[in-house]
Amino acid sequence: MKGIHIIIAFLFCMLNSIAFSQDAVDPKAMALLDKATSSFNKSNKSSKIDFSCVIENTQSNKKQNLKGNILLKGEKFKLSVAGVDTYFDGKTEYVYMSESAEVTVSEPGKEEIKKINPILIITSYKSGYKMLHIGEMDENGKTHEFVELYPEDRKSPYSRISISVDKSSMKPHAIKLQGKNGINTTITVDKYTETAIDDNQFAFDLTKKDIEIIDLR
Repeated sequence: MKGIHIIIAFLFCMLNSIAFSQDAVDPKAMALLDKATSSFNKSNKSSKIDFSCVIENTQSNKKQNLKGNILLKGEKFKLSVAGVDTYFDGKTEYVYMSESAEVTVSEPGKEEIKKINPILIITSYKSGYKMLHIGEMDENGKTHEFVELYPEDRKSPYSRISISVDKSSMKPHAIKLQGKNGINTTITVDKYTETAIDDNQFAFDLTKKDIEIIDLR
């Protein structure tokens, strides 16, 4: 489940952990990603994103379909997928598993936050990947622009990362992670809504009854 959490968060935060080698940058691709991530850099804006995730094992021909959503506001977020809610209020992370009725509480360090925070990851895509603008394609009445990223690090678990951006809204539409282990993950934005979100939505209520608390602080 931890792996699923990281993959889902990667859709909205991957652009913070992704970086591009300057001698391998397609200017059109860079400009497209800059526009697609600009709205997530505004601390005064909050939004909700509903998404679908398909995890496909090409070796066993097995496929898993998941639905989830993420609330974003500045550096705060709440991610809900596969029965797990992950909260981050800017300091404390709460991971609540409804099936076992337990919540794990921690205070991530700066490097850990980079791996879990969809906002911080948006700001440092300047080295480590080759980047290419592939072109446009019409899908379900909408035009999407495509960018492909190729890791320069041979130890990367992905051979290719494909990103599509809705041309009309200039927001990320989908990302496909092509794994070297034969497992491909595709995450698609179903709905993007800008809406007011109260700060208390980004912290778990530890006073709830019948909840086991695992406090790692």
